[in-house]
Amino acid sequence: DLVQTGGTLYECGKTLKAAGAESVSAYVSHAVFPKESWKRFDVGGDRAVFEKFWITNSIPTVTNTLPIKDSIFEVLDLKNIIIHDLDHYSSV
Repeated sequence: DLVQTGGTLYECGKTLKAAGAESVSAYVSHAVFPKESWKRFDVGGDRAVFEKFWITNSIPTVTNTLPIKDSIFEVLDLKNIIIHDLDHYSSV
């Protein structure tokens, strides 16, 4: 799904940790993150409950600004998947 400010996602992660989860990670298809709200989830942020935060590069204006080194974020590239699907479905 998508994340904007991430309030719901944060509450889920916080609840899982409070219930005893050793670690919690997130996967988001579309990282909107207005006003650099991603900073709240990164190391040292007030919503830093996730060990890893995977996002796709469906919104490159956001993912191109994310820190990757020493960060919880990992960007998954959609380019090859989209090219494959376009090639496959255009020949059907």
